[in-house]
This record gives sequence, structure tokens and C-alpha cells, in this order.
Amino acid sequence: MKNLKKFILPLLIFFFIFSPTIALAQMQATAPGVRETVSKEVQERIATAQAFLSQRKQEIIRNHFNRIIRRLEAAINRLSRLVSRIESRVAKIEAVDESLDTELIKADIVSAKEKLDQATIQLGNVKTKMEEVIDSETPKEDFVEVREMVSEIRENLIGVHQILVKVIGDIKGLRVGE
Repeated sequence: MKNLKKFILPLLIFFFIFSPTIALAQMQATAPGVRETVSKEVQERIATAQAFLSQRKQEIIRNHFNRIIRRLEAAINRLSRLVSRIESRVAKIEAVDESLDTELIKADIVSAKEKLDQATIQLGNVKTKMEEVIDSETPKEDFVEVREMVSEIRENLIGVHQILVKVIGDIKGLRVGE
């Protein structure tokens, strides 16, 4: 038994002293492979997250742009309905009294129609440009041009509205005596 204790005690001491170094040596031998594997997994996760964020950004931009397009189309439709109603009103006024001079009003209506047509064409150009911007690598810089195009459309619509306000005032001036 004494011999066994003499044999086991040094064996245990040897095991406790050298087992961490053996484990450490094994880890260091496998560590480069583990590190490469872990770094590859991390890079894959980062790439997946970046792709998800990129898709989400494109979706947000697309939704924002679609909202702007819907609003501009609605404004164009409202103004074109207003133009047609004003034309109808001028035709009725002319039918009642043919001696009234409506040439200036008709010229204003024609210019309002031209601006509306121009705004519609510009809106189509903006739609095609926006699809290019969403798919580009630098959408922020390209979006500046789209923003300028949208502001031009907005200015055209404001101009059409001002023309129509003037035309309505002119029509009311024609019908003062009634």
C-alpha cells in the first residue's frame, strides 16, 4: 500500500501539473483551424446582416418613393379634372352669351394643360431614374438628382394651380352681372 501511495501521489502531481500544458498544447495545435473557422462564421454573419440591412434600406427607399409618386399622381389627376371642369364651365358660359371674350381664358387653360402634360412626362422620367437609383451602389448621391426632378414637377404643379386660380377669377369676372 505504501508503494502504491508512493506511485499514485507522484502520478497525480504529474497529472495536475502537466495536464493544463498538454491541453494548452492541443488547443494551440488546433487553434489556427478553430480561429479560421470562427472568423469565417463571423464574416458570414456580418455579410448576411449587411445584405439584410441593404435590402431593408432599398425597401424603405422604394416605399418612400412610391408614396411621393402616389401623391404627385393624385395632384396631377386633381388638376386635370379641374382643367376639364373649367373647360366645361367656359363652354357653358359661351353657349349662354357668345359676345363674351374668352380667348385669354382659353389660352391660360391651354398653358395649364401643357404644364400638366410636361409634369406627367417628368414623372415618368423620375420613375425610371428612381429604379436606377435604388439598384445603384451609391443611392444617396444619385437620389439628389431625383429630388431635383421631383421639385421641378412640384413647381410645375404649383404653376398650374396658380394659372387655374387666375382662370377661375377671370370666369367669375365674366359672370358678375348674373
